[in-house]
Amino acid sequence: MKKQILAMMLMAMLMVPAAVLAMDHSKMGHDGSGMSMGGGMIMLQDVEVDGVMASGHMFDTREKMAKHGMKETHHFMVGFMDTDGNGLSEGQVALKIEAPDGTVSKPIRLMGMSGAFGSDITLDQKGKYTFTVGSKLADGKKRSFSMHYKTM
Repeated sequence: MKKQILAMMLMAMLMVPAAVLAMDHSKMGHDGSGMSMGGGMIMLQDVEVDGVMASGHMFDTREKMAKHGMKETHHFMVGFMDTDGNGLSEGQVALKIEAPDGTVSKPIRLMGMSGAFGSDITLDQKGKYTFTVGSKLADGKKRSFSMHYKTM
């Protein structure tokens, strides 16, 4: 129970305002491998599938989680927009993570929070991670978005 309350408090502190999720990250001039925005925020690639844009973000939470005996290292979030720029916050979203060694995680359910979906994750290897975000939003259509990030 204590860990659940702590995790909920950490998630509340790490929520990204809807305005950040609505930003057009494709014009920020990065190479698509993920980019630190300072303050621990890592921007992932924007990916469009069937009229829906997914914007991925991560926060490095390693130190805060370790202080509380938790193994998770990052908080992963994804927000969705339609082609008119309207946020899409209803539906079911899950994440699979392919680690640098090629292992793929079981699906991790992402919880809806402040217009986005997120969960704490563990990135404990150096190298390229591939994030596959599966969604079934309010329109009932299944979509899959792929993003990646390289740890040093």
